[in-house]
Amino acid sequence: MKRLLLTFFLVIFATTSVWGATMGLYFDHWPGKMAYEPVPFSFFDIYLYLHGANYFVTALEYQLVYPPTGMFVVTGMALGPNVVVELGDPLGGHSLAFFPPLSGFDPGYNMICRYECMTLAPCGAGLIDYPLVVGPHPESGQLWGTYFPDNNTFPIVGLTSILCPVQIGVEETSWGAIKRLF
Repeated sequence: MKRLLLTFFLVIFATTSVWGATMGLYFDHWPGKMAYEPVPFSFFDIYLYLHGANYFVTALEYQLVYPPTGMFVVTGMALGPNVVVELGDPLGGHSLAFFPPLSGFDPGYNMICRYECMTLAPCGAGLIDYPLVVGPHPESGQLWGTYFPDNNTFPIVGLTSILCPVQIGVEETSWGAIKRLF
């Protein structure tokens, strides 16, 4: 039993230390919804959040990547209130500096910016499982941030959000029915 508990705690702590900070796009103001089916030719918002940094974050560097089909457009952007320096743009490589630094401790989610977007086709017409990826900055090749007080860097894991996700059908069955398949 002691070995089982020790293994459990090691797995839990190892996964939290490996993943660390994440940055992703969410389709609602309170992070949680990472898949969305938009109405064509209507505006909707996407929020970029940093989560689990566990630092006082002073700067970030990232790029927003999505397939160039022309069916999805970013029409505007509103930066968070702590942004004091902005270099580049989200699609070509975006660098942001914050003052006062963002607290990665409580509540753990920090809104970096809000994108105003629109789709130019309905779901299914070129927009099936359309990925929106937070990736590394093209010049540095890194997705990272810096933290107070010495501006040391820390890695960030970029998340993928999906426009027009394909629904996967599921049904309930018994274990015996599954075993009969083989």
